[in-house]
Amino acid sequence: MVDAYNHPGSMIARAYDLRSGIYDKTVARSEFKYHLEALRRIDWRPEMRILEVATGPGRVLSEIATRSGKGTTLHGLDLSQKMLTRTRKRLDRLGFRNYELQKGDCRHLPWPDEHFDLLYNGYMMDLIPDADMDQVLAEFLRVLTPGGQLILLNMSKQDDGTGFLESLYETLPAPLALYFMGNCRPVHMAKRVAGAGFRGVKREYLAGRHPSEIVTANKEIG
Repeated sequence: MVDAYNHPGSMIARAYDLRSGIYDKTVARSEFKYHLEALRRIDWRPEMRILEVATGPGRVLSEIATRSGKGTTLHGLDLSQKMLTRTRKRLDRLGFRNYELQKGDCRHLPWPDEHFDLLYNGYMMDLIPDADMDQVLAEFLRVLTPGGQLILLNMSKQDDGTGFLESLYETLPAPLALYFMGNCRPVHMAKRVAGAGFRGVKREYLAGRHPSEIVTANKEIG
């Protein structure tokens, strides 16, 4: 089953470029209330440096900009250039100028060590190959400052059993799973986050139309 999610980044970028408009109007809109719940876990501090990995169409980064104020520096990363274009338009409409958006790969973040106070990542770990997860989390840990906060929001489930979506993916050709269903499947990330070296890992399960988990953690101080 893992092979069904093992698409190269260029293919995922192309798929989300093609889906950017409909994704923004449908999936991103319906998932937004889960993001709002996850954002409640942010430990706000003055003049934070914030990174969102996988900005998508920018609904979440725009919300973070609104809540954090003009003194905050925002950075966003996404594989899809069309998603970044949507994010830029949203931030510009808000009058927010203190931001930088980059097209890039979450496995190789283009920032130095200990650069961000907060890293937010929503609905991405559930679409990347299982084999890439540890490398991605290592990069998340690397770019956070000591004491910096990680917030993950993922498609998830209550237990470890195989659910409907996973069973469906086993029967679908891989391109259909990617282009028509976004390649997402339920994941449990708390143990992986702890295994990557994060501290104070907490997981909350959110039921509803898009069953999800919020995983929060911090980089160790000292």
